[in-house]
Amino acid sequence: MRYQEFKILTEAFKGREYNHVEDLVTVDGSAGAMKAADILDGMGSDAGDVAIKWDGNPTFFWGREPDGTFVCVGKNGWGKRKSSSAEDLSNFILNTGKEESWRPAFAADMKAIFNLMKSATPPNFRGYAYGDLLYTPNKPFNSTEDTVVFTPNKVTYTVTKKSELGQRIAASQVGVVAHTIYETFGSKDSTPIKDVSIFNNKDVVVLGQTYVTHQPNVDTKQTDAIRKKAGASGKVIDQFLAPQKGLSDMKNIIYSYVNHMTRTQQLKNIESGFFDWISTSKVSANKQAKIKAMHEASPKALPSIFGLIKTIMTVKDNIIDQLDSADADVKATTKGEKGGEGYVAQKSKVKLVPRTRWQPN
Repeated sequence: MRYQEFKILTEAFKGREYNHVEDLVTVDGSAGAMKAADILDGMGSDAGDVAIKWDGNPTFFWGREPDGTFVCVGKNGWGKRKSSSAEDLSNFILNTGKEESWRPAFAADMKAIFNLMKSATPPNFRGYAYGDLLYTPNKPFNSTEDTVVFTPNKVTYTVTKKSELGQRIAASQVGVVAHTIYETFGSKDSTPIKDVSIFNNKDVVVLGQTYVTHQPNVDTKQTDAIRKKAGASGKVIDQFLAPQKGLSDMKNIIYSYVNHMTRTQQLKNIESGFFDWISTSKVSANKQAKIKAMHEASPKALPSIFGLIKTIMTVKDNIIDQLDSADADVKATTKGEKGGEGYVAQKSKVKLVPRTRWQPN
């Protein structure tokens, strides 16, 4: 069973649309590791659904009410304030919160895009779109003879003007990467955007999924190693991760630990740093004692879990490096080094993020 469309829904990760491919070990134990191996193998034969993970900022919502009124709000206004004019939106951003330093720039950006987004939103559209800004009149792209360049957050994107996308961007004022659609203002239920073309005009470029065109090679020896490790240690891994009385959130604890090691750039020590981390974490003393007792009873479980995660990361990073190095219309760099936030695989609902260089906020 290879490269199928896996629906990953567990208590520990409910509500997370895309999981890191290596987190499938934490999500589904040994079965998750097998899934990860299948997904990575599949990318070696068909990467047609792998898309750039855009690093836009800030997040906002725009759309039309049932009567056609255009409304645009920042993330902080969703479900709170239906701003139907540029002035109202700017004033709401400036006069809420605690006078944070980012508010004036955010208010200016949103004021500048309001009427542009209004003109690009069809009069007969109803509902709301959700997305991230890539560039605005206040934070425009840089244009050279051959490229357009913009840095919405941490990643710098360089788009060749030889491409259709580069030509569209060069003629526009606002760039947005759109994600989902909501039927009503303030709703928490969304669906993926299937067609972003309806929101595009000369001044506004709204992007959906931007797919890669390079087919990476995958070392099947490495994916076979994932399967062998998962097969040999599956029972102890699954027992260790299973909810128990007084410890129903072992998966979340492991997930938090991996995020911590990513954030602090200690992934090379992931197999040995768990108990140092947990001793200073928010995990209760009772849970810590239970985890230590479990480890003493099954000493191979944690090393097997972290070993699988590390092996999956190795295969994933190889794929990312190939995609980052390939010739493409869009090139991403972070702090001057090639590569951006990574990629997403639509069918399998996983993301490939280079966690050795990309730390979570």
